[in-house]
Amino acid sequence: MAETKSAKPRGELAELSAQLQNLCTAGKRSEKELKNAKKDVFKKVINYMTLGMDMSALFPMMTSCANLSSDDLVLKKMLYLYLTHYASQTPDLALLTINQLQKDSADHDPMIRGLALRSLCSLRVTNFLEYVVAPINTGLSDRHPYVRRTAVMGVLKVHHIDPGTVAQQGMVERVKRLLQTDTDVQVIANCLAVLVQLEPPARLAEKAFVYSLLNRIKEFSDWGQCQVLEVASYYVPSSEAEVYDMLNALEDRMGHVNSAVVMATIKVFLRLTINMTATHQQVLERIREPLKTLISREDAPTAYAALSHVLLLAQRAPVIFEADAMAFFCRTHDPWFVKKLKLEILAAIASSTNVYDIVTELTEYARDISPTMAREAVKAVGRIALAVPDSGGIVERLLLFLDSGSEHLVAEALVQLKDVLRRYPDAAHAVVGGLGELGVQGGIAEPDARAAFVWILGQFGGLVPDAPYLLEPFVEGFAAEDSAVRLAVLTSAVQLFFRRPPETKPLLSAALVAGVADANVEVRDRALMYFRLLRADRSAAERVVAPPLVAVPWFSEALSAEARDAVFAEFNSLSVLFQQPEAAFIERAAYHSLEAEPEPAAPELTSDLLALEAPELLGADRATNLLEDVDGSDSAGPGGIQADLLDLDIGAPSPQSSGGLGGLGGFSGLSVPPAMPGGPLAGYGGPAGPGPGMGSGPGGFPAGQPGPRPQPPVDPFGGLSALGVGPGGPGPMGGPQQIPYGAPPPQLGGGPGGMLGQGMGMGPGPAGPMGGPGPRPMGGPPAPRPPMPAPGSGFAPSPGPGPYPGGPGAGPGGPRPGGPPAPQPGGMGMGMGMGGLIDDGLGGLGGLGAPAPAPAAPAPQRELALNPTARVAPAEFQAEWKRLPPAHASSQPVSGPNVAAITANNHRDFTQHMTQAYIHTIASGGQAPNYRYYFYGQAAGPSPSPLFLVEVLLRADPSGGGSGGSLATTVKATDPAQLPAFLEIWGNCLTGFLLMG
Repeated sequence: MAETKSAKPRGELAELSAQLQNLCTAGKRSEKELKNAKKDVFKKVINYMTLGMDMSALFPMMTSCANLSSDDLVLKKMLYLYLTHYASQTPDLALLTINQLQKDSADHDPMIRGLALRSLCSLRVTNFLEYVVAPINTGLSDRHPYVRRTAVMGVLKVHHIDPGTVAQQGMVERVKRLLQTDTDVQVIANCLAVLVQLEPPARLAEKAFVYSLLNRIKEFSDWGQCQVLEVASYYVPSSEAEVYDMLNALEDRMGHVNSAVVMATIKVFLRLTINMTATHQQVLERIREPLKTLISREDAPTAYAALSHVLLLAQRAPVIFEADAMAFFCRTHDPWFVKKLKLEILAAIASSTNVYDIVTELTEYARDISPTMAREAVKAVGRIALAVPDSGGIVERLLLFLDSGSEHLVAEALVQLKDVLRRYPDAAHAVVGGLGELGVQGGIAEPDARAAFVWILGQFGGLVPDAPYLLEPFVEGFAAEDSAVRLAVLTSAVQLFFRRPPETKPLLSAALVAGVADANVEVRDRALMYFRLLRADRSAAERVVAPPLVAVPWFSEALSAEARDAVFAEFNSLSVLFQQPEAAFIERAAYHSLEAEPEPAAPELTSDLLALEAPELLGADRATNLLEDVDGSDSAGPGGIQADLLDLDIGAPSPQSSGGLGGLGGFSGLSVPPAMPGGPLAGYGGPAGPGPGMGSGPGGFPAGQPGPRPQPPVDPFGGLSALGVGPGGPGPMGGPQQIPYGAPPPQLGGGPGGMLGQGMGMGPGPAGPMGGPGPRPMGGPPAPRPPMPAPGSGFAPSPGPGPYPGGPGAGPGGPRPGGPPAPQPGGMGMGMGMGGLIDDGLGGLGGLGAPAPAPAAPAPQRELALNPTARVAPAEFQAEWKRLPPAHASSQPVSGPNVAAITANNHRDFTQHMTQAYIHTIASGGQAPNYRYYFYGQAAGPSPSPLFLVEVLLRADPSGGGSGGSLATTVKATDPAQLPAFLEIWGNCLTGFLLMG
């Protein structure tokens, strides 16, 4: 059998290795042929190395092959390039080349000496410094200037690796001596470059030394001239005559062909005359033509750098370029980044003398085929409208963009009009008149434009006849809007309420409900803040939310005067291109530091759930919150604990409130509205029927009268039944009563309801204030529903009495002067019982009075944070479930849509939602109509941590008619003391899902 030959390695590396091995022996080739063959192979290695291929395995062969031809300079250059590239990766092999490099640094050829010294300094291996110091010291005193130049730059490279070695060897002092005594201008330029980085440049700027450099500046290369001018810019002349002498000496540098030299000269001129106002103005006029020459170059990067400096100067002194606006008009072949900068310059230099020409040109750019360019043109017109005092004609141009029919132009014009109205509120009469015809609700998708439109409606709703109706679609689609739009909708709804109460009342109710149920913490907090302001003091709320609009003289997006001065002090640097001081983008760390960065400290474990889910809110001082309930009416429980703005529980109203939305004067029907003909806003303020009500108290069961439905022992929602799920309790906030497990349950409706209190449960309520049906016992036949409003009606008139009979949402619900509040039964409609909201002609806020005495404080509860990475095995869960007794059990009705939401997507939506609160699912499933879910949560902290096990049994309506069902919850805990805290977390998460469902 023939012997199997071993396969030869294939690939570029194997091929090059074989070629290098063959080149180590001359063979029959001549010396010239051998050198050429070596050069070809070395070129291939360098080429592959440049492409990113790893050629470090060829290190020994490359060194051996080059040493055999030590007199070939080209071959040595390629070898040195290879060595410096792979020295840090293979320091052991690089050590073998140190002797050869040291030998070459003493070669008779100055080029080889300089190349060897540069390669030694570029190895960047800390252990090799001892072999580099001696060649550098020798090179600083070498007879050839090329070696001295290389040695000077080697000092800086060694300083980056180990500054102590440079100080110990006295290299800096030797460089300073070379700076004063050397005759070669390139050596002097290198010395300047090194010393400027090692110490403050002002130390070098001595009169005699600066004058000697300026007298020889023409002998330097372009790069050397920039170094000389950089040092000269730090010199402080002693007299004005000395300033003029330096300006005259550098006058010809303004016309240099190199743009770097021109910019460095401009920097010297500006710095020397900064304290000479008249001369500085002349300098600004002098540098205008050189800058115009630079920006007209075809080299786009050079033009961009020059334009960046022009923009900085135009922001400081726009009068310089006012007459040259046409020089900044965009050319067709200009790159996009150059066009954008030119538009900013045009906006900066616009004045009453050239504004017409500039705006006309920008209007042409708005027709550009590129949407980005068109939007930047509209933005530039908006900036000009802010800067030029007589902006009437400019605002008309912006209004013309609204009629263009182009979505991106309309969107940008709306954003700019908002800023114009903030600067010039008096222009509102000419601006907002035709906004109702824009069709922003469905035609504009950009969040910034939609938010700007909503802001205008809120601020100037009195000038827009259809403002509430234009805002209505935004409230209907509240959940689908961007967070910025949702925040604007909340603010505008409150502002419109103060300006047009009858029309906006149901809109405000709907917006607050949607905001309180929103998952975004900022939206939810703003909705709660507005509610609490309205409940506490309507006039104070108006002063806070809807004060007279004050003109804004300066926008935070613009660069402040201090920052602009800091950038100007760093003229001719990256600070001008980035438009921010160097401290904003440069890290003060050792350059080329070889030390590993310290690992960030592990965050401390916190027991605050807010710290885990919203760490950005930790900086807020809850104890001194400006919006906390100082009168105790917003207490979080029987103890009158003052509720924080971020707390979802909302406390009881004062005795003179009419229930429902407390101080809002009778929002007793603030509820999650069911589907109605005509959209989500249909029926607000109309007749009420059975269903999920959001207000009992005075608007629910009368005080002292037992309700038809018993309450579970402990509210499984931790006091959050006020937000839409589960029956509310008789506490001051509709929150839970702490009743031991197994104790007889209390009856529903023991006292006045809270703002979003007891009656926000998802069960049938008694008769509403607008003529709805009365209560019925559980399991009894449903009461007849009153007729629905007409589809699409938007706002349904209410039959109840009120200050605006027949108006939207009018009806009893607020207190009446001269007597105590009459209890009103709660119902379902969003605007029911809101008549008190507009008492006294402007909303009244329903009889704000003295707060009710606060009940005794409950025992403090420990805060609980759940472990987001907790893991419990199924066997462990079963064992703990069998061992632990039930610690809490409750049952609540759920609506048909909630049943569908829980079981949708194979239960994944429900279980994934619970995971957001770090409550993990271990099992779920079942068959209709019964479904079971098992969850667990574990407290964060050292092991063993408290464990909480939850069983949820969902019993849907067997008939399948979508009428709902019931949700039974059983909780077991290894630490009963932390059970209330866990129930609060559980209730928050479950409530949020059921509200969304």
